Amino acid sequence: MRTARPETLPGIWRFGHRPRPEEEPERIPGRQLFSGALIAFLVGWLIWSLLWNGYLGGWWLLPLYAMIPDSWAEPHSFASVVVVYAYYVLIAGIIMVGVGRLGRWGEIWRRYGPP
Repeated sequence: MRTARPETLPGIWRFGHRPRPEEEPERIPGRQLFSGALIAFLVGWLIWSLLWNGYLGGWWLLPLYAMIPDSWAEPHSFASVVVVYAYYVLIAGIIMVGVGRLGRWGEIWRRYGPP
């Protein structure tokens, strides 16, 4: 309660307020940012490779098999091939988004991408 507060209009609560610095400090050096993004990419590639080659089992295909009735999934029909590959793209996209967030790809794009 004894913390000094800046002068403001009545009704504005500014307990312990400190103004922002003029420029945000660069928290992560570029080399560390790029190496983290590369490591995250390699981890995503490893996860996809393990899934694709069956080393982690077929559990990742269970949601696909649970959603598609047997009457729809005639083996080797065009529709079943499209659905299965769309599911592969969905899983690959989920992995890509996950490792992209871990590797801070957005920060690299904001910092080094086109203006």
